[in-house]
Amino acid sequence: MFFRPLSTGLLSFLAGSLLSVSAALAVPMDYSFTYTNAINGGGVVTGVVRGLQEGTGAATSVEVLSNTLNFGIGEYVGDPLINSWTVAGGVIIAFDFLSLGFENTSPAVTNASLFFVSHEINGVGFRAGLANDPFSISTFSSGASTQDFGLTFEQLPSEDMTAIPLPAGAPLLLTGIAALVVLRRRNRNT
Repeated sequence: MFFRPLSTGLLSFLAGSLLSVSAALAVPMDYSFTYTNAINGGGVVTGVVRGLQEGTGAATSVEVLSNTLNFGIGEYVGDPLINSWTVAGGVIIAFDFLSLGFENTSPAVTNASLFFVSHEINGVGFRAGLANDPFSISTFSSGASTQDFGLTFEQLPSEDMTAIPLPAGAPLLLTGIAALVVLRRRNRNT
């Protein structure tokens, strides 16, 4: 009689523990990006967005790695005005990021500005730009299309997972199993 409720309780406990363990294992994702800097003077810009997770949140780092016009290279999460990214199924589906150089503090880039924005205009529209100006950046040009600029994001392989701490649910799971063993022994002795 005691065994049936215990096994149902054990299954519920294990299911809850596994959910908390999987939530604790959320690994930050990094994405490379590339685009043509069409509305801020031309050139091709490449870089990386680091530290994104499933859902909506801030990037821990947004860095320009190269620019064919040779300006604005470096990190832009010094003090961004806007830093919001949405990831679903490992794909970046929405983003809004603006970092004006004069707002940043060294070692972040202080002499250039960077932005990314996505919005809905008869489908998905998105823009990105890098300006050689710490105080402003062009986000629209009547001669430029509201779509594309060749902006692409590609998820990078995850870093070494050995640095991930023990999930918060693991000690709870072990404690629950130990309690079940004690209860079962107590039941056998009565």
